[in-house]
Amino acid sequence: MKKNIMIVMALFVSAGLFGQGEIDAYRFSKNELSGTARGQAMGGAFGALGGDATGIAINPAGIGVYSSSEIVFNTGLTYNQTQADFNGTKELSGNTKLSCDNFAYVGYFPLGNDDLNSLNFGFNYNRLKNFDRKYSVSGKGMGSSLTDYMREITFGTQWNFWGSSYDDQFFASGHPHWLGVLGWNGYLISEDTKSESEDEYVSILEEGEKVNPRLKVREKGSINAYDFTLGINLDNNVYLGATVAFTNISYTVNTSYGEEFDNDGIFKLENDYKTDGSGLQVKLGAIFRPTDALRLGISYHSPTMYNLTDFYRGTLSPKDIDEDEKPVSTPDYDNYHKYKFQTPDVWTLSAAVVLGRSSIISLDYEYKNYGAMNFSEQYLNGYDFEAENQYINEDFKGASTIRVGAETRFTPQFSGRLGFAWMQNPYNSKVKNGEIEVITPGTIPNYTIDGDALYLTTGIGFRFTPHFYMDLAIVYREQEDKLHFFSPTFDDDGNPLVVSTPSNLTNSSIKTQLTLGYKF
Repeated sequence: MKKNIMIVMALFVSAGLFGQGEIDAYRFSKNELSGTARGQAMGGAFGALGGDATGIAINPAGIGVYSSSEIVFNTGLTYNQTQADFNGTKELSGNTKLSCDNFAYVGYFPLGNDDLNSLNFGFNYNRLKNFDRKYSVSGKGMGSSLTDYMREITFGTQWNFWGSSYDDQFFASGHPHWLGVLGWNGYLISEDTKSESEDEYVSILEEGEKVNPRLKVREKGSINAYDFTLGINLDNNVYLGATVAFTNISYTVNTSYGEEFDNDGIFKLENDYKTDGSGLQVKLGAIFRPTDALRLGISYHSPTMYNLTDFYRGTLSPKDIDEDEKPVSTPDYDNYHKYKFQTPDVWTLSAAVVLGRSSIISLDYEYKNYGAMNFSEQYLNGYDFEAENQYINEDFKGASTIRVGAETRFTPQFSGRLGFAWMQNPYNSKVKNGEIEVITPGTIPNYTIDGDALYLTTGIGFRFTPHFYMDLAIVYREQEDKLHFFSPTFDDDGNPLVVSTPSNLTNSSIKTQLTLGYKF
């Protein structure tokens, strides 16, 4: 008898297991090129220059370089495009977003002291990352299925476990992965009756049966920082600064993954996942000017300590599945999951050369150890995130970012700028090559392994009056990623049990930034 079943899991989870994944940790730790139009046009290489809101965000000592007060407003228009290629089947998606990415105020307070020239204070709003993106991936004749992954992650669950209610299955001590619970109740997996053990399962698919997969993803949200910075100018040779930064995360993703079976039957798995929260960070920095032409900078950003809340909802809708039994009843839940998350700390070394009165060349090197990302409990709920933190430590390493910029003043009013930035991905080779299992949050099976990001930037600046100016920047970004519909799995000897064939994602964006500034 054919069954059409809808199984809903609305889990605003109060237990940590399968709540967070290492991919989520990286998503909330990696920033993009951001700041004013001038700063982005020069590839974000402002750690040793100062005198710009971009430089203050990188190195707080940059606020000491100011010799006047300033208000800055920045807006941008971004077009994102993603081309997906799965075994020769290509799909192209794109979206456009208008946003206010930067607002800053700097107050200059001269002290009239030969050794301590000024004490400056500033506020800087900066959008560190924009999550807005959508893409689709599809293909034909895939030799593995999400039902195979469900089968493997449910291994070890005794068959008598399923005698409990649907409610108890999700929250029982030692419950299987939530995807396994959905798969069982949706009749996508069943007992392996040929096995002598009562803890092994089989997929609904026949041996050798292929599937046609399709995935749609829509991401929204941003990471925003609100910096409060204090800096000093020591005899125009040494600049020191410190920042207290309040950061908030708002991230939402809606995914729809389905498979059409060769021998009849389909299913669709839809997920809604949302993370909200805020964090606190401290930044310290110094800029040294050993000569009039050379500036050297160093800065340290502490880990951002977040308090986050996750929300989940998953819906599995199988259709035309052969099964004689009736589906289990499916109650809804209305709970939430709170936890703490710590990003890596960041070190940045910078240098800049001032060529006469008309040209600047600058360089930043940034290092971030992503293996230091860490989850912890927000309340004394007894969950220590030991497994998640171990995966992070094993699967991530330190990554470098290089930013290079140049500026030339053609006339007292008109300037031209060029820049370049490269951001290294922090995954170890086994993750990048699909040689280990990756745990994802809730019942979302898909994940993306980011590649290195490349930025090419240019822009111009025009000073209308001694007080009012305008900057324009164009930023091109490209990144090659690997998308998995679901994770591969392996036995204890490292032999593959479920093969996950990745899709190639080519992400590109063009961002136009406009900054208006007023000095007084």
